[in-house]
Amino acid sequence: MMDIAGTARRNWLYKLAALAIAILLWVYVNAEQQGIQTFPVQLDREGLEAGYVLDPEPPTVVELRVKGPKAIMANLSSRDFRARITLTGAKPGPMTVGVTVDAPPNVQIISKTPAELSLNVDVLETKTLPLTWEFKGNIPAGYRVGDPTLRPTEVVISGPREKLRLIQRVGVQIPMGAKETFTRSLPVRVIEPALGDDGRLQVTPKATEVTVPVNQEMTTKNVAVQPLVTGTPAAGYKVVSTRVEPANLPVSLPAEGFADIRALATSPVDINGARSDVVKEVNLALPAGVRPVNPALSVVRVFVAIGPAAPPSEPTPPPDESKATTGGGTAAEPGKEPGKEPGGGGAGSGGGTGGSTTGGNSTGGAAGGATGGSGTPR
Repeated sequence: MMDIAGTARRNWLYKLAALAIAILLWVYVNAEQQGIQTFPVQLDREGLEAGYVLDPEPPTVVELRVKGPKAIMANLSSRDFRARITLTGAKPGPMTVGVTVDAPPNVQIISKTPAELSLNVDVLETKTLPLTWEFKGNIPAGYRVGDPTLRPTEVVISGPREKLRLIQRVGVQIPMGAKETFTRSLPVRVIEPALGDDGRLQVTPKATEVTVPVNQEMTTKNVAVQPLVTGTPAAGYKVVSTRVEPANLPVSLPAEGFADIRALATSPVDINGARSDVVKEVNLALPAGVRPVNPALSVVRVFVAIGPAAPPSEPTPPPDESKATTGGGTAAEPGKEPGKEPGGGGAGSGGGTGGSTTGGNSTGGAAGGATGGSGTPR
């Protein structure tokens, strides 16, 4: 009879080695058939009584590391797992709660992050606060901004009691830079203290309509009024003078951009074909943003005096400086006979006078007359 026990004792070393090899082979085969994956899974919470809130809010996702047969793991997704925390019976104050995970059959949870949470339970309250506002940015030079109008003027905030106790002021930040009145819908924020976007606080409504009046800064200045006359009078007439009432007036104008303005023109006054004075009430030609301090003076009266034009003067004819003489001689002076020297006439006259003076001496008179009457021709 074979000695089985002896045989076993004699070959124990080989048999032990074979067993170890079999175990290693089994581990290897099983490892080859298992798969390991990581899934992000949404974290649910259940059991928290109405009127309570968690502060701070717990994370919303848990990271699961799982393993299982490859055939199963190949078809798994995050939707196949459920992670939750149970808050049944929780009261205001701190608490620690573990994360529970439900997994499909034959799938093992290796780890979960986080595995437990440190929470604080607070009472949910509401608070009504008036809306405030503050400007953000710079106001353009030469403009002024009035107080904004908000609609609605207050909001309701709900959240953890301890958080609400900290809030002192809520409102809107209004951006500056516009040069005219504007209306915008702006989000409501917790201004004091600056809490940022805290999901635990619910503001109702979330936005408010804001209207901000923006106007140019104005100054007052005295300027001249200049009538604008167009056209021409009828033939034979002319413009004698123009004037306007009032000749000067105070105006309100923007402080920026109108420093050089000295006068304002009127609307055109047409005098085309006029034969008499023209008097018209016309509007001022006002640049944008400029207006009279007294609105009634936006209409002025223009007087245009029309008179006859002076007739043209007749030209004076030039003097006749020469007259032609017979034979081409020099023209005689008025009152003188041509061809006579002034001296010959004098001698004749003298002879005649001498004859007359002598009286009875006829010879002397005759001689004198003959001498005087005979002139030597040239």
